[in-house]
Amino acid sequence: MQTIPFTSTLFCKLLPPCAFFALLLCSSPARAALGGDASSIGTGQTHLLATARIERAATHTMHELQAATGTKVREYADNDGKVFGVSWQGPFRPDLRQLLGAYYETYLNAAKTRVGRGPVNIQIPGLVIQMSGHQRAFYGRAYLVDRVPQGLSTDEIR
Repeated sequence: MQTIPFTSTLFCKLLPPCAFFALLLCSSPARAALGGDASSIGTGQTHLLATARIERAATHTMHELQAATGTKVREYADNDGKVFGVSWQGPFRPDLRQLLGAYYETYLNAAKTRVGRGPVNIQIPGLVIQMSGHQRAFYGRAYLVDRVPQGLSTDEIR
């Protein structure tokens, strides 16, 4: 009877997919949080194999990171360097705790009062969070109402 070494069968076949999914679940394409400092936005780009794009306007700067998973996150910073809005779209929802930062607990408390399922539309003083989607197609946005630069429509946070 011939024996097959353990490492040549099960281990070699399972290691690559397990490693891929572990990286997929543990990564998110952005580092700055809503209301936080924009200087840390691109810190995760190399680690996450994300591509970055920056668009500058008179009132704000938009930083876009797209992870290898296909999820795209945009963070909008005002001229003072503070993130006033975030948006996302793609096959995987990003880490909302990281994106919403100090506003994550506010989101959780507001979400508790929701009845039923479907799109999330939370509008509380100073903060708007909207999200929807289904498997492999998630999108959403959050912004600080008082920090949106004058002259910028909130519809542009997408």
